Amino acid sequence: MNKNILVVLGGAVLVAVLVAVLVQVSLGGKKREQVVSEAKVHILLANGDLNIGRELKAGDTRWQEWPKASVFPGAVIREGEQKPEEALKGRLARDIAKDEPVTKSALLEQVKGNMVAASLEPGMRAVAIGVSASTMVGGFIGPGDFVDIILTYKATMHADDEDPRVQKMIELNLDKRATETILQNVKVLAIDQTAERAADNKIKVGKTVTVAVNSEDAERLSLAADIGELTLALRGIGDSAQVEKNWPTVSDQRLTSVVGEIYQEYEKIKKEDGINGNIVRIYSGGDVMALPAR
Repeated sequence: MNKNILVVLGGAVLVAVLVAVLVQVSLGGKKREQVVSEAKVHILLANGDLNIGRELKAGDTRWQEWPKASVFPGAVIREGEQKPEEALKGRLARDIAKDEPVTKSALLEQVKGNMVAASLEPGMRAVAIGVSASTMVGGFIGPGDFVDIILTYKATMHADDEDPRVQKMIELNLDKRATETILQNVKVLAIDQTAERAADNKIKVGKTVTVAVNSEDAERLSLAADIGELTLALRGIGDSAQVEKNWPTVSDQRLTSVVGEIYQEYEKIKKEDGINGNIVRIYSGGDVMALPAR
């Protein structure tokens, strides 16, 4: 074969190879650019119409595939196998429409100014009551705990019936003070102006405790605070049972047994000595106790 022909063929083959390489490089670069531009992430969207004040719960939101290049500031992006309800928690500061992205800015800010309002369920009211170390379990009560509220008050009872038996019945049950549980399983929202537990869980004795109650119980608490002293009884974690009261209201007379002992001793003396008369009066300082004689 002619030497010149071989040179020409060799050059043609070389040119063809170079063109093929250039085309492959060019197409490969475009393919990589296309892959980069099509990278996807998952952002949080509303599953349905969500109203202002609603606390987000399972089923309210979902993950939606979204072009990574189009992600906007504030979008909640999925991390690993994170569930939608794990990505964002709290109450909404505005209405959100179905399929609308749910952003962090849509939640009420978790600050002192509105933390209490954000913690309230619909229909509930925040009521503050005065406390001391002795009436709030030594300061071991904190925001998020549940308590029973006990009222201790001065009580008086008068009966128009002067029958000594009626008077005796009153005296054996009530002198001056009584106490009873008026509310159960009440959520504590804040201690003084603090609506969050300290990071170090340090004990804090406050002067005011804010609790969440319904409208009727808010009126009951307002009156109770004026009648007597309120004591908080801390409930165990997870204990939400309502206790049905099947015992009489505790009073100062029922709290001790001295009055009953005196009465029993009187009955014993009366039987032994044959005391007569319609009424026997027992004097103790400035107090007079009238007992029926048989």
